Amino acid sequence: MVTWVVVPASIFAPLRSRAFRWLEGTGLSANVGVWMISLVGGFIMERLTTSPVLVALASAMSPLAGVVTVVLSGAAADSRDRRGVLLMAKTLLVSSVGFLVVVSAAGRLSPATLLVGLAGMGMASGMSSPSWWTTVANLVPPDLVPVAFSVDSFQWNIGQVIGPILGGSVLRGAGTVAFFALCGAVMVPQVGFLWLWRGRADLRLSTPGGTATESLLGAVSSGWRYFTNTPGLRAIAARTALFVTPAAALGALLPLFAAHYLHTSALGYGLILAVSGVGALLAATSLPRLQRRFRLDTVVAGATLANALAVAALVAWPTRWAAVLVLLVTGAAWVWATVACIIAARQVTPEWVQTRALSLFYVVLQAPFVLGGTGFGVIDTFLPLRTTLLVAAAAFLPGILLVPRFRLPVVDRSSLQLVASPTLTIGEHVRPGDGPVLVMLEYCLSVDEIEDFLSAMAELRVVRRRLGATRWGIFQDVTEPAKFVETFLVPSWQGYLLQRDHYTKADREVEARAFSFHRGEGEPKVTRLVHPETVEAAQARSAWRREMLSLLRP
Repeated sequence: MVTWVVVPASIFAPLRSRAFRWLEGTGLSANVGVWMISLVGGFIMERLTTSPVLVALASAMSPLAGVVTVVLSGAAADSRDRRGVLLMAKTLLVSSVGFLVVVSAAGRLSPATLLVGLAGMGMASGMSSPSWWTTVANLVPPDLVPVAFSVDSFQWNIGQVIGPILGGSVLRGAGTVAFFALCGAVMVPQVGFLWLWRGRADLRLSTPGGTATESLLGAVSSGWRYFTNTPGLRAIAARTALFVTPAAALGALLPLFAAHYLHTSALGYGLILAVSGVGALLAATSLPRLQRRFRLDTVVAGATLANALAVAALVAWPTRWAAVLVLLVTGAAWVWATVACIIAARQVTPEWVQTRALSLFYVVLQAPFVLGGTGFGVIDTFLPLRTTLLVAAAAFLPGILLVPRFRLPVVDRSSLQLVASPTLTIGEHVRPGDGPVLVMLEYCLSVDEIEDFLSAMAELRVVRRRLGATRWGIFQDVTEPAKFVETFLVPSWQGYLLQRDHYTKADREVEARAFSFHRGEGEPKVTRLVHPETVEAAQARSAWRREMLSLLRP
C-alpha cells in the first residue's frame, strides 16, 4: 500500500510573492552545493585522516567559523543594508568553494586545506543566516510568516536530499575537483539574483532614531543588551542549546559509524544521508499543521525525545536498515526543534532589533553544535563508538526534564509595534556623543501601594535595561517614605534618543503600570542630566597631563 504525503495548500501561499519565489529558488540551487560539501565533506575527511577529532571537526568547522562573523553581520544588517550583507556572504561562499577547487586541482587537498575551505563556508553562513531569516519573514504578510519558514526549511532540506546523492555520485565517478566545481557552480545563481534584485531598496531596513543614527558597534551592543535582558529569548536559547549539543554527536560521528559498521561507499553514504533529508522534508511540510494543533513547547519537547530514542536505537541495532530509520527520525526532529525555536525567537523580538537578536540566536544554535560535535569526537577517542553514541542519547534528557523551567514564550506580535515618543526639545549645548546621560523620575506614592509599586518597577527595570540602560536603580527618600526616585544611565545622548524610539506597545504598558502608582500631578517628574564630558575638556586635561609630566622629568 502506498502512502502519499499530503502537503497543506497553505504551504504554497508565500510563493505568491515574486521576490520570495526568486529568493527560495536560487536558495535551493545554492543549498544543494552547501549540503554536498557539508555532508560529504566528512566522508572526504575520513579518507584523508583516521583521526576521530579531525573527522568530527570537519562537521564542526563550518558552524565554528560562522560564530565569528554572525554578530557583526547581524548588527550591520539592522543598521545598514541587509541585502548588501547577503550579497557579501554569498560571494564569500562561492569564493571558499573556489579555493577548494584550486587546491584539489593542484593536488594539495589535505585535512588542513579542507578545514580552511569549510571555515570560509561557515563564515559565509554566519554572515547570511540572520539576514536571510529576517528577509524571509519580511517578504510575506505577517500571518504567513510561520508557513514561509516551513517553505524555507522545505527548500533547504530538498538540498539535503539531492546534495549527498549527487555529491556521492560525482565524488565516486569524477573525483574531488569535479565535485567541488559542481558545488560552486550551483551557488552562482543566488549571487546573481542578489546583485540584480530590483527590490533591494525594500531591504534597507535600518533603524535610526528620529535625531540619531546607530553606529555598528552601538548596534552590536544594543542587540546584546536586548537579548540578555529578555527572559523569553533566554529561555529559547536554553532550549536550543539543550537540543543541539547532543544532536550534533550523530552528525559528527556518522562518517566513522558508516565506515566501521555500515561499510558504505561514497554513493552509499550519500544515499544514507539523503534519508535524513527526506525526514526533514516531511517535518517541514507537517510543521504548520503541528503549530496549529500544539504549542511550540510541545513540538520541541517531542523532537528532543524522538531524537534521543532514535540514537539509542542505532546503538542497539547498528545495521543499514536501522540507520535509514534513525536518520529519517533525526532529520525530522532537527527541523521540528530548530525551526520551532527560530519562529519563537522571531515572535518575541521587535523589528528594530530582529536581525541582531537572530544573529545571537545563531550563535546559540551553532556554538553547542560545535562543542557537541567536537566534544563527542574527543570522547570517542577514549570510549568505543557505540558507547559514545549512547552517552549522546542520554544527553538529551536535560532538554526533556527542564521543559517546565524553560518554556517557550507565546507573544502577540501586535504588542511589539513601536510606539512613537513625544518630540524632545534639547539645548544646543547637547551633542549626540555627549554622555553618559543620567535620567531620574520622581514618584509620589500611597504608603499602602509601595509593595505593588516595587513589583511593577522590577518589570520596568527589564524594559529599561534591554533598551539601552547600562545601570538602573530605585531609591526611597529617607525623609518621605512614600517618595521614590528611579534612575537609569545611558552611555550617550544619542543612545538615549534611540532608547526613546525603541519602546514597543508592550514596553509602554509596563511603563504605564509603574506610572499609575504616582499620586502627584501629571506623570512623574523627569530630570535628564548629561555628564560634562566634552572634547574641549578632554583636550585640556591632556595638555595639563603633558605639562605635569614635563615638570616631573629630571
